[in-house]
Amino acid sequence: MTETAQEQAAPATSRRIEPFVASVWPWVHDLEERNPEAVFFGGGVPPTDVIPVDRLRHGSERAWEDGADILLYGEVRGYRPLRELIAARMLTRGANVDPADILITNGAQQGIDLAARVFVDPGDIVLTEAPTFMDALRVFKSHEAETVGVPVDEFGLQVDVLETILDQLPKRPKFLYTVPTYQNPMGVTMSAARRRALVDLSQERGFVIVEDDPYGDLSFDGAPVPTLKSLDPDVVYLGTFSKILAPGLRVGWVASSPRLRESFFNVKEGTDIHNERIMTRAVFHASQGFLDDHIAATREIYRRRRDAMLAGLAREMPVGVHWTTPNGGFFLWVTLPEGYDTDAMLSDATDRGIIYLPSSWFYPDRSWNRSMRLNFSSQPEERITEAMRRLAETIAAV
Repeated sequence: MTETAQEQAAPATSRRIEPFVASVWPWVHDLEERNPEAVFFGGGVPPTDVIPVDRLRHGSERAWEDGADILLYGEVRGYRPLRELIAARMLTRGANVDPADILITNGAQQGIDLAARVFVDPGDIVLTEAPTFMDALRVFKSHEAETVGVPVDEFGLQVDVLETILDQLPKRPKFLYTVPTYQNPMGVTMSAARRRALVDLSQERGFVIVEDDPYGDLSFDGAPVPTLKSLDPDVVYLGTFSKILAPGLRVGWVASSPRLRESFFNVKEGTDIHNERIMTRAVFHASQGFLDDHIAATREIYRRRRDAMLAGLAREMPVGVHWTTPNGGFFLWVTLPEGYDTDAMLSDATDRGIIYLPSSWFYPDRSWNRSMRLNFSSQPEERITEAMRRLAETIAAV
């Protein structure tokens, strides 16, 4: 069979898979294989040495005490005691949420996809931060949304610029997706004044806010920041246990509102019926009387690692290089002077023993290539210190 005939005989796949094929991860994984000793700063996961394996094992054993019932179909919303625990935790951040409005999901990533399914028709406009979480961009593009970026600075999303963008759009956006607290990828936090202004603007202009808050509990300096959901009950809030317990659990949630909850429940049920029941119970039992102390301990570990990275950057970086100073979360954002290209630099950086994520992948139009995301949570201080020296060598070699 000729190549043309083979192509014609191949199954016709949907154009909606194209955003998932266009990913940075195959490239990054190839680089990891090329230099397995390179210090990897690309991920967004807690290190294995802070994952409470024994506690999660205990939670799983408690879950099995429910017997064969946990192997049957269950309620689409998920395990009610876990939803009640989530509601109580959200109240500590100022959001008064009815457990009936909470839907357990397969991580916050499924929550992003459900939001797109609930709100987006092909050609609709979705606003995102620029830069933003790259895997959210892939989801929105797979639903054939037009993604429009709103710039972010050290105080978070620039609401005044958003207002100008809204005036120029041909139609009202369906929603704005934001990570306002310890933002991915920059690590910055939206100021209280901007949060209030954003909520007011959304109500005035008639678009929904989707608040993704995976890092909100990981505050290094003072109390956790109140959520956007605490300012407006109509905010669609996405949460997860991936960053505070373990990502492999795949347990997250959507906290919507009475007028939206049935839409989310129906789409979730049509997607996968409900979450796996053993793990949701395991998370509930593992969290009881443990989670707050565990989070406090991991905050201290991450704070020390952030400090090591900031000290290394201050010591090693040449003039003209700038970086953010996050007060929590996993990431900081390094920006190089005019003329640098962090996509082009990554291969040499890998050879020198450091892997980062280039900035272009975090923009809807991939228009910015002078920055990089570094994850300080996943490496011990001594490796971070050495890696900052290698990064400086990479920059100097350009």
